[in-house]
Amino acid sequence: MTLGELGERLKVAVQGAPGYEIQGVRDVERLSPEQPLEDHWLYFIENPAVLKRHPRAAESGAVLTVEKLKAGFPLALVAPDAGARLVFISLLKLFDKTPSFEPGIQPGAIVHRSARVDPKAAILPGVVVMEGASVGPGCILYPGAVLEPFAEVGEGTVLYPGVVIGHHCVIGKGCILHGATVIGADGFGFYDGQGGRHKIPQIGNVVIGDHVEIGASCTVDRATIESTTIGEHTKIDDQVHIGHNCRVGRFIYIVGNSALGGSVVVEDGVMISGMVIVKDHVRMAKGSVVMGLSGVAQDTEPGAAYFGSPARPARQMHKMNAALERLPELLVRVRALEAKPGAQG
Repeated sequence: MTLGELGERLKVAVQGAPGYEIQGVRDVERLSPEQPLEDHWLYFIENPAVLKRHPRAAESGAVLTVEKLKAGFPLALVAPDAGARLVFISLLKLFDKTPSFEPGIQPGAIVHRSARVDPKAAILPGVVVMEGASVGPGCILYPGAVLEPFAEVGEGTVLYPGVVIGHHCVIGKGCILHGATVIGADGFGFYDGQGGRHKIPQIGNVVIGDHVEIGASCTVDRATIESTTIGEHTKIDDQVHIGHNCRVGRFIYIVGNSALGGSVVVEDGVMISGMVIVKDHVRMAKGSVVMGLSGVAQDTEPGAAYFGSPARPARQMHKMNAALERLPELLVRVRALEAKPGAQG
């Protein structure tokens, strides 16, 4: 594909030779500071700081850049300053190598006679679709994906290898679930009473809204009675656990290695950074943010930022950390005062 063809498809201005051939996209940060850009590859540069780290970036190769930086590059696709990221996303889609599959049930898949599989879905070898389960049009189920009895998967959803959708669980339209994720395992419910330790039956399900993406090796436990829910357009990173009865809202980010205890409520627009633990029954208010390595033990306020363990409002934590840094000096001063004659009373 040429620079000019890319410009036409991306609807951006072309600077330099439109016939210049582009093989694909590469990451400028993988180059050493002494290296120029490689010929016939396209690099995305929207930040002036990148040019400071890579002073030879304008000597060769081609870039997708923004109006404010275009003067430095002989070969460039020039995007508006405010819309460069969206253009970059469109560029990556042009070079995406994710495989496509013909619709139909391929040999080696096991599909129960009572299951409802739309003819426009692609069911690959090794998939298991059990009694009463349903698969919508445009779905792709990779080898090893399992739909337990009466599970439902909506239109255009992709289940990567090893994904398990538990019985009676519902996945919306346009979702992506990455490898080894399990939706609808039993919630962690037990009662220690007369006669020993009793398992509490988990008779609810999981309901996931449209356009949700869940990373690899995640677990979302079914509710004890009703539904564990995840709202539309929420994005969840790898190795995240969501406990039973949780109600996770819309347009939420949950970064890797985080865990929500049972019955946590996460309101719309919350951002949970990496390795955050949220105690059971906590309510995270709309738009609140929790920074990485935090432990949330109390409800949060709308739009507020928190960090620490236990997590406290960010302003309070900054003051506490500043005071903590002064502690060695204060201890020296206290000991000096205690050493003076008569200091012990």
